[in-house]
Amino acid sequence: MSNRPEILFPLFQKLTNLDGIGAKIAMYMSKMHIERPRDLLFTLPYSCVERHQVNSVNDAVLPTTLTLEVQVLEHIPSRVKSRPYKVTVQDQKIIFGLVFFHAQTKYLRRMLPVGARRLISGKVELFDGVAQMVHPDYIICPGEGARIDEFEAVYPLAAGITQKIMAKATRSAVRLTPILPEWIDPAEKIRSGWPDWKTAVEQA
Repeated sequence: MSNRPEILFPLFQKLTNLDGIGAKIAMYMSKMHIERPRDLLFTLPYSCVERHQVNSVNDAVLPTTLTLEVQVLEHIPSRVKSRPYKVTVQDQKIIFGLVFFHAQTKYLRRMLPVGARRLISGKVELFDGVAQMVHPDYIICPGEGARIDEFEAVYPLAAGITQKIMAKATRSAVRLTPILPEWIDPAEKIRSGWPDWKTAVEQA
C-alpha cells in the first residue's frame, strides 16, 4: 500500500490523461524515462527561443528568429523536385521569401492563399543577400497571435516527440501541480530569494 499523500495523486496518474498524449506518444516518452506527469515537471528546458516581434525584417539584425505579419504575394513552385518551393511575402517595408523543402503544394496554398495576411514566426537569414525564412515554425491568422509566445522553451527530445508535444504535455502537467508545504528552511528561503515550489515549477 502506498504511503504517498493524496495531494500528490494527480502527478502520478497515467501520461495519457494529459493533453496531447496518446498511447503511442506515451510509449515514446517512456524511452526518456517519462512515465508520469511528475517526470515531465522534472524534465526541464535546456534552452529558449526568443521570438522577436517586429514590423519588418529590416528592423532586425539577421540571422535571428522573428515574428511578424506579412501579406502573401506569390507562390513559386519548383520545376525540379530537389529544389525548394517558395512563397513571396511582404511585410511593412520589404518583400522576402518563405522557403519550403519537400513541399505539399495543396497544403501551402491553403495555409498561404495569395492576398491573405498571415502572422509568421521562424528564423530569418540572408541567402545571396536576400532575406528568407525556411520552414516557418508558425503560420497563423493575425487574430490568433496570442498562440505565439515571445519566449519558447526548448526541451530534450526522443524519436517521435516534438517540441510542441513536450510543451503542451508539460503545461498540462504543471496545471496539476499542488501547493505544497515548503520543506526548505524559511530563513534560508528568504535570504536566497527562492520562490515557493509551485511557483518555481511554473517559472521553469
